[in-house]
Amino acid sequence: MIGFQRQRQMFAAQFQPEGEGFVYRKHSIGEPIRISAADRERFIADFETFTRQGFWAMVAGAVVLVAVFVALWYATATRVPDTVFYLVFGAMLLLYMAGSFRAWNRPLRELTGRS
Repeated sequence: MIGFQRQRQMFAAQFQPEGEGFVYRKHSIGEPIRISAADRERFIADFETFTRQGFWAMVAGAVVLVAVFVALWYATATRVPDTVFYLVFGAMLLLYMAGSFRAWNRPLRELTGRS
């Protein structure tokens, strides 16, 4: 649904099997960091949770904002300027992208210093 499975696959590809555990490589080419299978599953589950919850939070926020804009239009008989509309929705998208970037890089932040 909406690329969730593809995102999960791309994220999971950073964890390559090695022996009884896994090796994490950022973007599959970074320095290898050994991790357990449990760590791998936790990172993947957390990333998947963020992508789903973040996406649906963004959809819910968009619905609320549209409702606010429509209510404002009915109450004041004036339209919300297009620039406000684009800025608000652009800010929501940037916020989601920043969160996604943070979720993608979580393993590297937590595993830095490990070898």
